[in-house]
Amino acid sequence: MSKPNIKVTFSFFSRLGPGLLLAATSIGASHLVMSPKAGWMFGFQLLWLVPLTHLFKYHAFEFGPRYAAATGESLIAGYIRMPGPRGWALWILLFVTVAQGIGVLAGVVSIAAAVLSTFIGHEPFSGFYVILVIGTVLLFLVLGGYNWLDFLNKIMMTVLFFATIAVFVPAAPNLTEFKHFVIPSIPVGSMALIAAILGWMPTGIDVSIWHSLWTLEKHRELTSVQTFESRWKIFRLSLTDMRLGYILSFVVASVFLMLAAVYLHGTSDKIADAEFAGNLAKIYTDNIGSWMYFVFMVAAFTAMYSTVYAVMDGFSRAFAEMASTLFPSIRAKWRMKLYWIFVLSTAAFAILILLAFQGNNPVTLVLDVAFISLCVAPLYYGLNYYCVTRFIKEERFRPGTLARLVALSGIVVVLVATLICTAFKFGILK
Repeated sequence: MSKPNIKVTFSFFSRLGPGLLLAATSIGASHLVMSPKAGWMFGFQLLWLVPLTHLFKYHAFEFGPRYAAATGESLIAGYIRMPGPRGWALWILLFVTVAQGIGVLAGVVSIAAAVLSTFIGHEPFSGFYVILVIGTVLLFLVLGGYNWLDFLNKIMMTVLFFATIAVFVPAAPNLTEFKHFVIPSIPVGSMALIAAILGWMPTGIDVSIWHSLWTLEKHRELTSVQTFESRWKIFRLSLTDMRLGYILSFVVASVFLMLAAVYLHGTSDKIADAEFAGNLAKIYTDNIGSWMYFVFMVAAFTAMYSTVYAVMDGFSRAFAEMASTLFPSIRAKWRMKLYWIFVLSTAAFAILILLAFQGNNPVTLVLDVAFISLCVAPLYYGLNYYCVTRFIKEERFRPGTLARLVALSGIVVVLVATLICTAFKFGILK
């Protein structure tokens, strides 16, 4: 009896992919840096941000696989059909993709390098680790492309999840602290961190575009003529995949914040410099044993490494698809070349930035990049909403009334949050 069950489980697991890539992109800087930093600085007071961001941003991300599975095309193909001057949305997003492609990659690589240098090195931050991280990811992209990204990410996410839960269960906080999930508070001096969390938790909304592209890559049959039943089956699997990844993101973000609130709040163990990984590992070693240092550091590095992998692939796919959609005549010959041009260019710029500023705090770099993500989030959210409500033909594939109401509320929440955080960022509000 057990063998068929195991076979079914592995078969189902093998069909997952894009949703776990969403989780990989999420369980990176926002979870390993921002969540613990919130717990270290303010205890449980910012815990409400985790459900808030995951609830109101949910449909922004869900619309990516929904649109791809329902139409057999990516969100980018929907953006080109937006009312107004042809391609205006893609031109804006193309510019943002170039700017973010360099900044986000530099941010996540800096965190991955900091974790690696803490684990095996003697320096708090070194250009050697930056080049090692980027160089090996480039090698994986050349050798395996999406398939290796999919395979390695599943292993990495499994290791991180079970290591984190193993630490949290014996260290779960008092039940009274869970009230902070639903009771908002804004401690003095927290606005910069709140802006970063709103911008990058669970991750930047532009990842929804990558998710639509990954869905098409995972289910290539979507681009050919399919029966309604087969498309519906892929559609349901794609949403299940996405939701599993999203739940994983929510759980890990909550756990990291609460662990830091329990063990780091009020101590001198900071989540504020390149040694943040060592201080996080201390939670594991103090409560389970010194052997957990290795487990945590491997899990933390694999989480960040998978994020770097996903970011390099996602931004490059989006850039190549946008450029070839804006200029259809170059699509056949240049689409893959544009992908590799973007991969190599962003990698080179990220290395130069990090080598030039390797004395700087990688945590600060990530917080600054996250603010940029927050600024463009309302635009991405609005475009995604328009695509799934106007360009999906079959009513059954469209979001229902409740989903639309929550999505519209999410757009308003993200827009208001962007305006407020921008005002605090530039000193308009104190």
